[in-house]
Amino acid sequence: MKKHLFLLLLSLVSTTAFADVPLLAIKVDIYRTQSNQPTPNMIKAFAGAKLEHQPKLITEGGKQAMIEIGEQDKHMLSITFIPTKDGAYYSANMQYKIKQQDWLQASSESEKISENQSLFMSSQVGEQLVFMQLIGKRFYDIEAARTWLASD
Repeated sequence: MKKHLFLLLLSLVSTTAFADVPLLAIKVDIYRTQSNQPTPNMIKAFAGAKLEHQPKLITEGGKQAMIEIGEQDKHMLSITFIPTKDGAYYSANMQYKIKQQDWLQASSESEKISENQSLFMSSQVGEQLVFMQLIGKRFYDIEAARTWLASD
């Protein structure tokens, strides 16, 4: 039986509502496929990709948060989010690595992503191609953030 690692690190675990502290809620869709082309046609590759994970998180403005997903000793996807203190913008870094004889890795990064902006990122290592679509939204109330994350 394969052991799957799904680790979600949240910098916010409190259940109280915050009036003055901005919160950033983020939804992520992660797709994976294979491509034997060194520079594949991304539209065709995405059309054949399979939705694998839909992690969600909430963090405070100015506090880094991370999602890690993978199979131990096979592949690992790490996504790091760094919001501004006011939660209006954030940076996202996606690092994907696979184990062949040694670990091979690739990364993608985007800075100053505004809230409510949908972003699409990709990373390819060998024949493995990973796509990530994400959207973040700023809140001042934890329950409103949780409700938004539960929607869709």
